[in-house]
Amino acid sequence: MKYRVLGVVGCGNMAYALVKGLTQSRFDFETIVGFDVNPARLNLFRQEFSVKPVSSNQEVAEQGDIIVLAVKPGQIRQVLEEVKDKLTSDKLLVSIAAGISTSLIEEVAGSHVPVIRVMPNTPCLVGRGISAIAAGTGASVEHEEVVARMFAAVGEVCRVPESYMDAVTALSGSGPAYIYLVAEAMSDAGVEVGLPRDLARLMALKTIAGAVAMMEVTGKHPAVLREDVTSPGGTTIAGLRELEENGLRKAFFRAVRRAFERSMELGRR
Repeated sequence: MKYRVLGVVGCGNMAYALVKGLTQSRFDFETIVGFDVNPARLNLFRQEFSVKPVSSNQEVAEQGDIIVLAVKPGQIRQVLEEVKDKLTSDKLLVSIAAGISTSLIEEVAGSHVPVIRVMPNTPCLVGRGISAIAAGTGASVEHEEVVARMFAAVGEVCRVPESYMDAVTALSGSGPAYIYLVAEAMSDAGVEVGLPRDLARLMALKTIAGAVAMMEVTGKHPAVLREDVTSPGGTTIAGLRELEENGLRKAFFRAVRRAFERSMELGRR
């Protein structure tokens, strides 16, 4: 199955990351067409990636072989109502809207249209994302493979049952923001004990990056690596005690749980 034209509905950050990755990896689309209600965003895509601007979502659906729905969850139903008459069984719908199930999309667009649901995250902007993909009832293994190849252009890809997608959204979709907050807090703490702001930020970022690399390279469980750096009666155990007593672990459990619940709420709107 040959897909020649990629259609993009919505030109936000995730669409930007995907189109940038596809362009740099020379993915085999002959043309990319796009529409956004913000003319400035559409013009940015035209200037940077030679995306062909069109004047409506319907035109994207009519011209595209694969149509990426990169709009907010609350806009999905409206967009689908606009484009459903242009959707045929030889097209492929790809949704990156958090919380929106393939069954909802199939209900509005029609069960004849194959649908793949994807949850990427913002590190896709620097080619270090992780995207989970799940197929709808009308999508084939070939459809999954095409979408997996697309998102491999912006990071790693894993295939999951759709029942996992709200949890994926809570952990990896929202997860970068949790880590940014940790980095901010570590940096501010360094300033509080006397480090210059630039140095504190550098130390915090490189410490986080190095710790992630240790987990990836060694394959050790995080708890083992934590124990390796925790000497009896030392500075690390003193700091860890404060984090535990102030509920760091509990806060992460509650954050992921609440994001998980919110993803489910979005799907019921």
